[in-house]
Amino acid sequence: MAEDALAFRILRLAKPALGVQQPLKFQLDEDMTSDSVRRTTHSTASSRGYKEPFADRAQLQTAIDACGVSGLMVLSKSFGDAYLGESFVGYIALGNRANYRATEVMVKVELQTVRQKVVLYDNSTAPLPFLTPGSRHDFIIQHDIKELGIHSLICSTVYTGADGERRYIPETFKFTSANPLYVKTKTRQVGGDTLIEACIENYSKGPMVLEYVRFDAAPPLTAVSIDIRDVLLTDFMSDNPLGSYIDQLQVLDVGCGSNYLFRLTRGGASAQPASSALGKLEIKWRGSLGEVGRLQTQQILGPPMPAKEVELKIVFVSDKVQLERPFQAVVKLQSNVDRQLGPLTLAMAPGVPQSTKAQPPTAQDRGMLQPSAMPRLTADTGNLASANDSASKSIVACGVTSHTIDTLAPRGSTQITMSLMPLSQGVQQLSGLVLQGSHDGRVYDRLQPFEVLVGA
Repeated sequence: MAEDALAFRILRLAKPALGVQQPLKFQLDEDMTSDSVRRTTHSTASSRGYKEPFADRAQLQTAIDACGVSGLMVLSKSFGDAYLGESFVGYIALGNRANYRATEVMVKVELQTVRQKVVLYDNSTAPLPFLTPGSRHDFIIQHDIKELGIHSLICSTVYTGADGERRYIPETFKFTSANPLYVKTKTRQVGGDTLIEACIENYSKGPMVLEYVRFDAAPPLTAVSIDIRDVLLTDFMSDNPLGSYIDQLQVLDVGCGSNYLFRLTRGGASAQPASSALGKLEIKWRGSLGEVGRLQTQQILGPPMPAKEVELKIVFVSDKVQLERPFQAVVKLQSNVDRQLGPLTLAMAPGVPQSTKAQPPTAQDRGMLQPSAMPRLTADTGNLASANDSASKSIVACGVTSHTIDTLAPRGSTQITMSLMPLSQGVQQLSGLVLQGSHDGRVYDRLQPFEVLVGA
């Protein structure tokens, strides 16, 4: 059987590496021998202007010589590592190694994975007229790696030989793609919002720069990034423009990781039902020489957030809250249904009664009135009432304790200003607000605990 006339050769087009050389040299036979012995071996050294071996090796001519980077780029001698999210670029050459012309040359290149088979190059509609002996046909292919595991690059050609018969030659080249990143996520429900923490670790063999990490929330959710690095960079920003740019780079070394936090909130006017799908995390990075990679995670699932007919939310609190002094808080009522609601009542719910067991006084409480012994004035009766009659709350209503909303428009909202009084100093929780129907007593929503800083 005659040898095939055509053969494929493939070269991966990857970014070159920096050529690093050791700036300091050491040679045993020269550096470990005395100067007198070396001079005797060079009888004509003085006449030729002899110089000691490596005499200038520690005297750097320029500052760049100290790092060992010569400015040259080194091409990779191996196929290298293929990572998920990066682009595979290959240079394919089809050469004629026979001593006759191959005519009507058709070339086809396919990339096959476990799930799919993609055509990267096909000239069957316009085949090459001929390939003379020693000539070749070159072309470049590109494919975004979206799957892990073995990838088979199938190169095939059909041509007409010297005997006039059509011949088919297939060749297969295989490579494996690995995962460059390891992503771990945690979800936590905080009030009506959902917090997602993402930890991204570099599993590749080289450092990378994260260009952005974005969370694409599923409707009707909206995502907001909470990044403490923005605050730190503002305090320690360099005056040098290049220095400030370098400070903002998110560099991940091999085996290192970085954490990100996102807060998800549900749009109040959305009519879509609650779902456990929260969204997807999208990551874009660059290699040491600018290689671009991009990954998108699968749908991140969390506990389903039931869509309430009416939601309560604190939208404003006085800037300065002092102990035993009234302050203002604005509560927003948002309707999530397509019908009119009302009448509704917004009021402070009774808390949990205090324990009657005597507690030993602390050093902070000695000589001070306990919150349970502090009187408060109720607007409904106009009399003084002890806080023990309702609950052991650190923030209580002052003045009007309940508000009535006659009607709430479909998908509409309204705001109510309440007067409150803190009975304890420090970070206190405002809670106990309940929205219910005025006629049937149905509870629509309860206010999630809201922290307030109370000063002296």
